[in-house]
Amino acid sequence: MLTGVATAIRFTVPTLTGQIAISLLATLGMGVVNPNLIKVITEWFPTHQLGLAQGVLMSGNTLGIALALSLSGGVVLNVVGNWQSVFLLYGGLTAAFGLVWLLFVRSPREGERPTNVETGMPFTSSDQVPFRESLPAVLRSPSTPWALALIGLAYWSALGSLAVLPEYAGAHTFSVPEYLIGASPLASTAGALLLPPLSDRYTRRLGLYLGILGLTFGIIVVGFAPAISVFLLGLVVSGFFGGGLAAMFYILPGELADIDPNHVGTMSGFLLTLGQLGSVVGSILGAEAMAAYGIRASVLIVAGPCLLGLLLVTRLHLDGHGETEHPDLAPATDD
Repeated sequence: MLTGVATAIRFTVPTLTGQIAISLLATLGMGVVNPNLIKVITEWFPTHQLGLAQGVLMSGNTLGIALALSLSGGVVLNVVGNWQSVFLLYGGLTAAFGLVWLLFVRSPREGERPTNVETGMPFTSSDQVPFRESLPAVLRSPSTPWALALIGLAYWSALGSLAVLPEYAGAHTFSVPEYLIGASPLASTAGALLLPPLSDRYTRRLGLYLGILGLTFGIIVVGFAPAISVFLLGLVVSGFFGGGLAAMFYILPGELADIDPNHVGTMSGFLLTLGQLGSVVGSILGAEAMAAYGIRASVLIVAGPCLLGLLLVTRLHLDGHGETEHPDLAPATDD
């Protein structure tokens, strides 16, 4: 609801400072929403189905982005008349659905919780864990700094490229129709539905590696495309793997062996909220490089940092499906 209200009142603060403040307020709202959505999914679905469940959740995000990019500047603007009304419409819908969520969504009852395959007992909820206890535990986790850096750099590339995508489209010698801009987030919907289930079947590391490589490659193709067909291919590839990678981040907190299940919600909020700083930096630097040095330099600045994620993944204490236990965390045995 906070995000919806912030979006709806955006037109009331026409100054740059006001827009930044409203954007931070909306981001704060999203920082609360995402961890709670992740927590709801983990409460209702067993481990071997988390990839698909989180993928379906993430596909809603990417589908919304795709529709907004494709329709806001054309169809919606023509219907409502001005940008102030566009913000009011989107914000009002968001707040309304937030109210519906508060009224009707609940946690599972004891008999509805997924069962731990090792003990045969239902997983328990972590509602009673105080934040003052959970946050220090998250900060002490060896995986936390590496996971935060991974998500920040991935958001730098994925969301940073989306922010300057219209400028990329206009910088090429060929003409790019406005509706094609929405191809990337539409492809993200497919990636969010397919890449996490692939990691359910094989390993989480494989899903992360594929997402990093595919996202980076697709963004570079967009910047160096000699024709509109190649440009569209880059949009689809970057969107598909970017959406899949973002969905993998929804699964990641619960798959870290050094994060207690009672602290997964806090870990999700910490990573996804602070990780958004990467998208802010990527958007700013991508736009600045575009203005000063052109599209190719901008694309390399936006896409390049994501590749560092290949090294960061190796530092994560993953203990999910198909992963081997990290040696630092293996139980001691007597000789």
